[in-house]
Amino acid sequence: RGQPEHTLSTKPKMNSTTAAARAAAPLLGRLVRQSAGSTAALLPAVTSSSLSADAAAAANQQQQQRSLATGAKGARGHGWYKKYRENRGGRHLQGRWHDRDVDKLNAINDRAFALNDSSKSSKTYLDLSVGGAEPGRIVIELASAALPVTCENFVKLCSDGGVVDASDRTAENWGYKGTNVHKIEKAVGICMGDVLGQNGNGGRCHPSLWTPQSNHPHAGAYTIADEAHVISHTGPGIVTMLSTGVHENDSRFMITTSNAPQLDGRFVAFGRVTEGLDIIEDTVANVFTKRGRPTVDIEVVGCGLL
Repeated sequence: RGQPEHTLSTKPKMNSTTAAARAAAPLLGRLVRQSAGSTAALLPAVTSSSLSADAAAAANQQQQQRSLATGAKGARGHGWYKKYRENRGGRHLQGRWHDRDVDKLNAINDRAFALNDSSKSSKTYLDLSVGGAEPGRIVIELASAALPVTCENFVKLCSDGGVVDASDRTAENWGYKGTNVHKIEKAVGICMGDVLGQNGNGGRCHPSLWTPQSNHPHAGAYTIADEAHVISHTGPGIVTMLSTGVHENDSRFMITTSNAPQLDGRFVAFGRVTEGLDIIEDTVANVFTKRGRPTVDIEVVGCGLL
C-alpha cells in the first residue's frame, strides 16, 4: 500500500534488444540444423563406407589384442575368485610369486651344493652370543664350486682378522670376529657382517680379492661383483650377500628366516645353514627390536673353517 505498482513485480524488465535476440534464436537454430543436414547429404557414400570399414578393423584389432594378451587374467586382479575356489589362496596371496615352485628350486639348490669337491672343506662356522650368554654354533655349507669367488671371500673373512676402524687406512686384515647382528627383519632374516663396526652402514670384502684394476665400473672400493644367481631364497637358513647395488658385494650378509622370493635375482645366495638354525629362530623370536635394531648385543665371538 502506498508503493508504486512497478516495484511489486519480480520479473526483470526486457529491453528491445533482448527481445529481438530471443525472437531470432529459434530461427538461427533451424538454419544451423538445415545446413548440417545438407552438408551431410552432399558427402559421397564412399567416405561413409570407408569410415565404417576403418572402425570395424580397429575394433577387430582391439579384440584380437585382448584375446592374445598374456596377462588377461590375474595380472590386473581378474579371476582371483576362481583361483580362490581352486585352493590357490586369497586375492592378497596371488601376487608375483604365487605360482613359484619351491620344490623345483630346492632341487636346483641341491645340485649347486652337490658340485662341491668332497676332498675340500666347504663348511664354516659362526659362534653367536646373545647378550653375553653362552655362544651357540651355526654351521654353514658353502656352494664353493658354483660360486668360488663369493665363497672364498666369506671363508677368508671367517678365518682372518676382526673388526677394524673405518678411518684406519693401514689395516691389512679384517674379518667377522667381533662383528654383530645389526638388523633383524623377522619376516625376512638377520643381517650381519659389518667388519667396520658401523651398524650395518659399512663393509669391505677381503683385501686379497680386490684391487683397483679388478673393481667393477661404478662400484665402490673393496667390493666384488655379482657372481651368479644360481641359488634361490626358498626358505629359512639361506645365506646371501647384502649388496648396496649391482656388483657391490662386500662383507655384509643375511641369513634368511623364511621363504624370500623378493631376494631372488637381487642378492647373491651362496650358502645354507646345516646346523644351528634353532639358534637363529630363538634369536628372532626372543630378541626385542626397535625399528629393526636389536636392543641387545648379538656378537660373533668366534668363526672359522671346519
